[in-house]
Amino acid sequence: MPGLAERRSLSRNSVNTNIDSEIFSAYTAPTKHDPLRFLAGLVFTAVYWPLGVIPLLAASLLSAIFLGHTRRRELGQHALGLALGKFMDGLEFLGVIKVEDEELKEHAHMRGPLIIACNHPALWDALLVMRRFVQVSCIMKADIMTNPLLRSGALFAGFLPNAPRMKMIRKAVERLNSGDRLLLFPEGTRTRRERGLINEFRPGLALLAKHSGAPVLPVFITTDSPYLQKGWPIWRMPELPISISLKVGETIFIQPEERVRDFSERLEKVFLSRLS
Repeated sequence: MPGLAERRSLSRNSVNTNIDSEIFSAYTAPTKHDPLRFLAGLVFTAVYWPLGVIPLLAASLLSAIFLGHTRRRELGQHALGLALGKFMDGLEFLGVIKVEDEELKEHAHMRGPLIIACNHPALWDALLVMRRFVQVSCIMKADIMTNPLLRSGALFAGFLPNAPRMKMIRKAVERLNSGDRLLLFPEGTRTRRERGLINEFRPGLALLAKHSGAPVLPVFITTDSPYLQKGWPIWRMPELPISISLKVGETIFIQPEERVRDFSERLEKVFLSRLS
């Protein structure tokens, strides 16, 4: 069996030629450049998000007065999950995306504590997962808090910024110990395709698994389009529809004597094996 370094090298060499036939055999609709459909998607996005922020902000302010911290967070996650779900439903209705996520829906009932680990090919990956796993906390980039369109919903849902790191680890372990579900991207950022199928995993997820004992549920995200990946701006037109698949693996536990680094590498091997 090749080691992790060799697997990373193989994934870099094959990233532009390997296509998962199991995933994309179900997609029979041909793709093409469709300026009108793409423009409709951009207009829908530009209108939906600013209008969606207003009720989220109002609900956030009112809930801060009448609800406790935990109940407010649960309400925020429900409201945000509903808003994200309707947004992705709209993109599907317009024919911008075509999503296969039956396995994800089948696992959406799983109780916490649970760590949901996903690879991160494109900007909308978190939205696709939260559409099904509505009641979930998310570890997000700290700079998202500077975005006025995202800040209100993130605060309402009680999402955790990834910096400062030790504070994030402490709060995330507290959430898991209280039975929450936590969504993380162990790559830490969107995949850089020139580096292979996935970026090297960071140890944060493994550290959370070690301190909480929570199982890890792998979610494998694949797409046939570079749209919204690193270096692809939102206004640059791709071929449509964009096919996206979310598959689910078996839950993984860190062993009592297993080191954080070893578990992180073991989890990375699972993703490299499934995505290659």
